[in-house]
Amino acid sequence: MYLCNVSSDAWVLKKIFEISDYALIRMINHLFQTEYEEQEDVRKEWRRSEAGSSICMTIGCSNRYEFRMRRFGGSLQIIAEDRGCQFYFEDAVEHSAVQIRDPQTTYFGKNRREVYCTTLEFIEHSQIILPIHEITLNDHSVWKLEENGLILFLPFLCCCFAAETEFMEDRQETLKSFVLRDIVGALHISVQKGDLTIFDMERLKQCCRYMLWRTLSGESSMQDLEFQERILDALDADIERLERYHRQEIEKARNICTKIW
Repeated sequence: MYLCNVSSDAWVLKKIFEISDYALIRMINHLFQTEYEEQEDVRKEWRRSEAGSSICMTIGCSNRYEFRMRRFGGSLQIIAEDRGCQFYFEDAVEHSAVQIRDPQTTYFGKNRREVYCTTLEFIEHSQIILPIHEITLNDHSVWKLEENGLILFLPFLCCCFAAETEFMEDRQETLKSFVLRDIVGALHISVQKGDLTIFDMERLKQCCRYMLWRTLSGESSMQDLEFQERILDALDADIERLERYHRQEIEKARNICTKIW
């Protein structure tokens, strides 16, 4: 039986949003069709309640985005909301906010994304429409998640994998493919595309390692120590790669200094 709970969800969600501002801005631009520069300042506010965890990000001077997560059955739901400029709600007409469902739903695998919007009305009769994305993860399709710009939420697919394959035969082979081909492969592709930095990739691997152990350590396929070691090693930090990247960056900095002088 797989184990996923609110405390582990909150821990991983916090770890996800502690990665580089660069990766967070890339995700926001993809999801909300914005064009923030990579150098924009990002501030984060962590919130936790009985209903679950949420993170509010402020990009630039005042534009805010809130991410919440909730679980039901074997599914995970991510709610990503454009909260607008922090001054919008102060100036909006009292009780003017109205939520409207967009009839269009996007499916990627068994997962789906529904779009709502909040309309704010102002005294001078102007309006601002703020989108809300409700993303439901029902399967462990890593590549569909990556294609939709949501690679940061990759660790949570470990819970989807556990729920989806609970009664599947040959789970060991399926798990090996899920980790070695899908998770590791998608992270490398995201780095090549520029959606993640090298350090982001290693952090996400660590989060996946944690979630995999939390969800699947008790099942029979993981009792094979050689197999267990292979799976967990694939998600361990690649220190040699990080050291090589660090040396390259130092060399670039030296070359720049040499040219200046």
